Amino acid sequence: MTKRNIIISIFIAAIITGVIFMPRMAMATNSCGGAETSIISCEGTGSTAIIDIIKQVIKILTAGIGIAAVGAVIYGAFLYTTSEGSPDKIKKAREVWMNTVIGLLMFAFMVAITNFIIPGGVFN
Repeated sequence: MTKRNIIISIFIAAIITGVIFMPRMAMATNSCGGAETSIISCEGTGSTAIIDIIKQVIKILTAGIGIAAVGAVIYGAFLYTTSEGSPDKIKKAREVWMNTVIGLLMFAFMVAITNFIIPGGVFN
């Protein structure tokens, strides 16, 4: 890849990242201990409040794991396309892909177990 193509690719990636992670305005609809919040409601107390927090954390982790998995697949594809037939680089790309699949499966099992333990499930 030429220097110009690398700079253009970085510029496009920065624009896409900026659009994806651009802050959005959140309207606070719940009052929790005198503080306005739009994420967690304080309807329950004790164990129901803890379960609501666990549900929210799992939802955030799911989004983060999805973004990380897509990034790992793209990184593996980059390694594979720039390998120029080198068996070591091809092996490294396949390892990245395999580790991504293993990580996704482990996270899926963790969510399934948590979904089984939490009353009503994680994703209602």
